[in-house]
Amino acid sequence: MVLINRTVYVNCRVFSDVMTTGCRTALLEIQYFVARDFRLDSQLYAQCKSDAAQFCNAAPNWTEEANAIGPQRNPLVLPCLYRYAYHPPADSSLKPECADEVRRVMRQRANSVDLIPEGYLDDSTLEAHCKELVLERMAEQNLDIRFNPNLKKACSMDIQKFCLGVWQSASKDRELEGKVVDCLKQNFVAKKPLTQSCSDHLTVIMEQQALHYQLDPVLVNLCDKEIQIHCGPEEPENTRQGQVEECLKRKFDALTSVECRRHVALLITAVQIDIQADPMLHRACAIDLVTFCKDVPPGDGRRLKCLLRFKEQGQAKFDPKCFEMLNTRTQLFAKASKVVQLESVNDLVEQLKPHIGHIYTAVIADSSARFHRLIGNPVTFSTGTDEHGLKIQQAAMCANKEPGRFCDHVSGLFKTALKNCEISYTDYIRTTESRHKENVHSFWEILSEKGYIYKGKYEGWYCTADEAFVAEDQTTLVKLSNGQEQRVSTESNRPVEWFSEENYLFKLSKLREELRSWLKSGPVIQPLRHYNLVKSWLDQELIDLSVSRPNTRLSWGIPVPGDSSQTIYVWLDALLNYMTVAKHSQSEMNIWPPSVHVIGKDILKFHGIYWPAFLLAAGFEPPKSLLVHGHWLVDEQKMSKTTGNVVSPQSCINLVTATGLRYFLMHEGVPASDGNFSIKRMVRIVNSDLADGIGNLVSRCCGKNLNPLQTRLGVSRSSFESCGSPGSDLLSLLERTPDIVHDEYKQWNFYKGIDQVMALVRGANGFFQTMEPWKLKKEGQLDKLNATMAVTMETARVVGTLLQPIVPSYSERLLDKLGVPQENRSWDFARLRWTTTETALGSQQAVLFPRIKSE
Repeated sequence: MVLINRTVYVNCRVFSDVMTTGCRTALLEIQYFVARDFRLDSQLYAQCKSDAAQFCNAAPNWTEEANAIGPQRNPLVLPCLYRYAYHPPADSSLKPECADEVRRVMRQRANSVDLIPEGYLDDSTLEAHCKELVLERMAEQNLDIRFNPNLKKACSMDIQKFCLGVWQSASKDRELEGKVVDCLKQNFVAKKPLTQSCSDHLTVIMEQQALHYQLDPVLVNLCDKEIQIHCGPEEPENTRQGQVEECLKRKFDALTSVECRRHVALLITAVQIDIQADPMLHRACAIDLVTFCKDVPPGDGRRLKCLLRFKEQGQAKFDPKCFEMLNTRTQLFAKASKVVQLESVNDLVEQLKPHIGHIYTAVIADSSARFHRLIGNPVTFSTGTDEHGLKIQQAAMCANKEPGRFCDHVSGLFKTALKNCEISYTDYIRTTESRHKENVHSFWEILSEKGYIYKGKYEGWYCTADEAFVAEDQTTLVKLSNGQEQRVSTESNRPVEWFSEENYLFKLSKLREELRSWLKSGPVIQPLRHYNLVKSWLDQELIDLSVSRPNTRLSWGIPVPGDSSQTIYVWLDALLNYMTVAKHSQSEMNIWPPSVHVIGKDILKFHGIYWPAFLLAAGFEPPKSLLVHGHWLVDEQKMSKTTGNVVSPQSCINLVTATGLRYFLMHEGVPASDGNFSIKRMVRIVNSDLADGIGNLVSRCCGKNLNPLQTRLGVSRSSFESCGSPGSDLLSLLERTPDIVHDEYKQWNFYKGIDQVMALVRGANGFFQTMEPWKLKKEGQLDKLNATMAVTMETARVVGTLLQPIVPSYSERLLDKLGVPQENRSWDFARLRWTTTETALGSQQAVLFPRIKSE
């Protein structure tokens, strides 16, 4: 038949590299329409044209009559014939010749499980050439989902939700290289909420791919060399169905390609969703599934869990093949769990988005920068994004974006978050900037010239999320919720996997004594507990540090000068951002070494050991100090995407404004320990302090009822004295509070400084309540009334000045309302100021912070 021969020709050449773009596009369109329109098969038409007219509402000889049936009706004829061939009504059926042709075409053009009879490829009567054509056709459908309209339709919503980036990245004249189907598979294995129709299709596809590895284009691409080395046809068992994938699983430890190992690990873990995804195990345990688990529905790993439960109880007599296969699979699960899977990579994407931990670091640094500006110190305040490394590379791949564009997006999220939280940085540095790359190359060459870098083999456990090798004694095995064991870093509790590779190494071991001297030079690390931790690290022997990664594993980074096969280690690259800022500072002063780095405790080793070591080796001074803060728990639990309790800064801003978020973080955050984030507590605190405490104080003295002239009266010592003991008590509190707050802010104890300010607020509100100015007005005691109002407004002015580093826009509204000029807002004005001058209040409303209503 001519059409069949032409189809074979198309199938064999549609992916040829020598084809023109136009030809390639045309052939792709032919493939697509042949899958939909049975008119293109003349043999089928000849046998079924009368049945199409009788049962499917087609006019007689409808294909010869132009527009006899609208184009929208054409694709409906074949599904109609399919229903009559496979599910005929009791009172009617197709002619046998037509039914045979429909079955032939449906098998030939099969797109998914409901069109390919189970076991069709195992049919011993199927000619080898025919089987090759079917496999070829099915492989094309997995390579490009556009050849598989049924799968595309079944998964259309899932593609939009989970794989849109992959879908949109395909050019019209190029295949999708199996990436859409693979993306769907990975989300299926990661237990994402796919539609049932899509899950059903994927289950069958994974079973087919497990039996015929050629149907998995991603596996073929990533594991081609591994298959040639370990699973070639010279191995007799590898010529049978399913044996190549089984061989890759069996040789899992010997696989050297990281990406191949990841993909095989994905295939190993797929059985936890449905045992059919592992047909070798499914076949070996077929009898036991019927015997012990016949009432257990498929999906969500239920049937596998059932088998394992009976096996562990030891009460059931298993088929020996099933028992042996379950033991093998259990061992494979443990191995596969050491490899970061898609779910973990998705976690990486989430980790890269701003959360309150990031904002806490920024707000601490910003509060300190604002405080130092208030006391007259020039400040260079830099922040930014570290944008290289394996974590970024994998997250970009997972997000279906080119790494540069992915970094633009993530960096934009951070910049927006910092702006929304009123962070007053002077330099925003991205490590993908050319000025930074130049600095990194220059620094590397200095280290190399001084003999601190050499090439050698490095192996060990590597944590992608932390971008660091981890010593064996700093890892542990934990049991996951699915029963598997996973080796993790004891410091971060994140997965690690074993790597062995040739890298450049830094002679960290030579710098132990110099690091000790730096640590002893003063209080370089605060709080004390973190100083003691770094000291304990230096009491141990230091091993040389790997400072590069093979380009084949890490391509997204800065190449080693003179050796493009290696990429500079992300933490050497990232830490140098501080020096890049210093080199390009507009300040007239020498700003090196930095006065302080504000960091989270999870990166203390990088800043407390590696960073000063790099600087000392290159002949530069280390930073003068590190301020190390704890993490944030959420309702006493660690923030985690798995538990769904990661707190977005923007969601907090939407609820309590940036002022509320900043105030809560600085009120509750204690650098020496972890903080506990609670929405209810945040709302309660900002309502109590900002709306009721300070807000009430300002609205009382600025309200037109008691202050009809809308002025801030002059204040003197006599103002306090004329109010008796309440005035004297408030004066005493007001005189000592600014100095205490100054010292607490300077020592990074912002929470203690806030406590002092709020004690002053409570004192002022108590004073106001005791003086009862509404009674003084009614009784005509105007001198005492004016003294009460002057004292209260002076206290409010001091409060607004003291809180500027913590809640800048809130303080600005407060001081604007009190009519305080911009030039009178430095720290010098944080103390009592006697004046006889009356000042007009601002026209702003007296409500500084509306109460938050939240359930």
